[in-house]
Amino acid sequence: MITGIQITQADNADLIGSIWLVDQQAQQARCLAAASGFEADQQVALEQLGEFEFRELPVEGQSTGREGGQHLNVNVLKREVLEKLMAARERQEAGTASDEDSALLADNAQLTIRVSGYAVRFNALTLEQQRDVITRTFTQSM
Repeated sequence: MITGIQITQADNADLIGSIWLVDQQAQQARCLAAASGFEADQQVALEQLGEFEFRELPVEGQSTGREGGQHLNVNVLKREVLEKLMAARERQEAGTASDEDSALLADNAQLTIRVSGYAVRFNALTLEQQRDVITRTFTQSM
């Protein structure tokens, strides 16, 4: 049986807050999201995670016989990514954008974030709104 978990406490700080699918029978874990130290879809032996505490997340399989569906949209972003996008946009608006800036903006044109319960493309926000999102979203400590 596959169990979805979010790690709440761990000896390894990279694990805290990460989301995993755990197969107890195979003693394997697959990373769905982690801030650092692990990549999405990375599979590891359960023992590699060491000692940790977790909260269980609901996982719905196709064999449940229930109609309907679930949608999970997990975005793990680093503050630096949004700051780079914002700086590239500032240079673009000032007319000093490089080819690298243009490529960065094009590659992230569909980057969607949540603002007050609504989904919005990050580059559709004004620079002031982008700064506000970064300030409100990323904190130094919990």
